[in-house]
Amino acid sequence: MVVRKDIDNCNAVLTVTITREALKPKLDAELKKVRQRMPIKGFRPGQVPMDYLKKMYGSSIFTETLNEMFSEELVGYLRESRINILGQPLPAEDQQQKFTINISNPDPEYAIDYEIGFVPKIEIQGLDKNHSFERLTVSNLDELAEEDLQYARKRVGARTTPTDGIEENDIVKIAARELVSDKGEVKEGGWENPMSFLVKNIQDEAFKAKLLTLKTGDSVRFNARSVENHEKEEMYRKYILALPDGDNREVGNWFEGTIEEVSRVADAELNQEFYDSYFGQGVSNKEEAMEKLKAGILQFYDVRSNALLFRSIQERLLELNKVELPDKFLKRWLGVTNQGKLDPAQIEREYPAFSDNLRWSVIREDLLEAYNVEVSDEELKEEFGRRVRNYFQADLPAHIIEGSIERLMKDEKDVENTRRELESDKLLEAVRGQVTLVDKAVSSEDFHKIVEEITAKAKAEQSEDIGMRTTLEEEL
Repeated sequence: MVVRKDIDNCNAVLTVTITREALKPKLDAELKKVRQRMPIKGFRPGQVPMDYLKKMYGSSIFTETLNEMFSEELVGYLRESRINILGQPLPAEDQQQKFTINISNPDPEYAIDYEIGFVPKIEIQGLDKNHSFERLTVSNLDELAEEDLQYARKRVGARTTPTDGIEENDIVKIAARELVSDKGEVKEGGWENPMSFLVKNIQDEAFKAKLLTLKTGDSVRFNARSVENHEKEEMYRKYILALPDGDNREVGNWFEGTIEEVSRVADAELNQEFYDSYFGQGVSNKEEAMEKLKAGILQFYDVRSNALLFRSIQERLLELNKVELPDKFLKRWLGVTNQGKLDPAQIEREYPAFSDNLRWSVIREDLLEAYNVEVSDEELKEEFGRRVRNYFQADLPAHIIEGSIERLMKDEKDVENTRRELESDKLLEAVRGQVTLVDKAVSSEDFHKIVEEITAKAKAEQSEDIGMRTTLEEEL
């Protein structure tokens, strides 16, 4: 029997009572099981005297059976009452009951008080046409598609080695020799090695301007340290000077050398050969190429735009729906659950962020139920299949794809994260039809700045209770 006593809107005490009439048959049945299966020296199987069994194992049988009955009663009540509990029930701190352990003559009844924390059912506010949300779109789509087309032309274009000049997109190879100083002669025994630079990436504007006036065979003097921005010394020595690993010689900054080679990739002609090699079938002119590129760009930005929209909706719903939590109970539960890994000071420090995440979880679960959002095992499998095909970027035999999917889905944590991602996608699709969306066009540069700011903010928020969440994941 379970009796509920509400303390307030989100705290209650459940008194679970087990009567002698319910307990005694269970104890007798358990004693018979032990008698049949427990080999005891000096007695034949099943012939151990009951008094002997009670003396040897009575206390443990009594305690285990009673605890099991308490647990069954509690779980059954919570399942039937459908209380939206948080954490797990905890024995009340002011527990006064003292049990008499007597397997032959149990007390008339045994009772334990359990504290529970829960959230009452709420009506979600903020999801109607009166509530509007901005959805970012990219204003310079044509420009981005043109840039992608130029990249594609260079990617499949023919490589040449011009000798009559240098352009910004060229790669210049210089047979460099170490100098004594910026005005000195070649250093005797100094470092000599070819150095290659992509002209447009050169940080030293004076050196870049000088190179653009030269050609293959010309000589040039330069400060190697200022060519590219390598903050760490080991990166400069490895990628600019190209010194072997373990070579700790002291090398100066100034070099001179002859331009040995200029590499240039010519833009591919906009012809059918180019369209087929880069896009495959279905593209036969620049307009069709641009449309295909735009579709890919839009897909890229749509994913990020939807993520920003979902976060905006989440923030608005948290603001409009004040989910009351049993804070005192949860802090106690956190302390009990982590078994000493979280000290009280850490719980107090991280609890605000933890409670915000919990409030959103409550709202999210209500929304998933309200919109009947579910992710089937087949949908999960399809998503993992999509990831496999995107990774290999090739038409693979069905058995290879199936094998890869099976291996990936053995990772339970990854499966659960993927399920949540698909649930969020479905939930956003359901919610966006209930509210008013207003498109806001921004440049791709501004778009990325906004994403970076929101991402940095989200990471900071996630780190605020990372210790608490990590400990709980290990324990639960």
